[in-house]
Amino acid sequence: SLAGIDLRIQGEENAWAHRPAVFIFNHQSALDPILMLKIVRRDMTGVGKKELQNDPIMGPIFAAAGVVFVDREGIQGADQAKDSLAPAVRALKHGRSIAIAPEGTRSMTKRLGAFKKGAFHLAMQADVPIVPVVFRNVLDAFPKDARVVRQATIEAIVLPPISTYDWT
Repeated sequence: SLAGIDLRIQGEENAWAHRPAVFIFNHQSALDPILMLKIVRRDMTGVGKKELQNDPIMGPIFAAAGVVFVDREGIQGADQAKDSLAPAVRALKHGRSIAIAPEGTRSMTKRLGAFKKGAFHLAMQADVPIVPVVFRNVLDAFPKDARVVRQATIEAIVLPPISTYDWT
């Protein structure tokens, strides 16, 4: 239990079935990256929006953790998008897993938003599998505008790795 949060993980063995991997998760709360750290545990980094670098608390923490910051606003075209993810591809090729929210931003509801292509391009370029992680009840613990983490039971389901070997 962390700060009154009871994290219950199903399929935890799938987090270890193939490393490195691109771990994707439904993004609802600022707690999600911390929960991903608890699941993946080591040899991982993440991808975050460039604006996070300016956050006085999280910016230095994410930078120290090797988070790859992407300037989503400044990207024009597929080539620039691919180039912006090159540091993350290098991390994967050097054995570090990546955690990324394919929606690109937090959802304001429990429903999934549209996926962006970055996570899938990363996995294909590095020839690593995608490991989906589904969070339930994270909004109960820490909704978007909350300042305090509330006691809650959060479920995480780690699904089996999905090979990207023959994807185009």
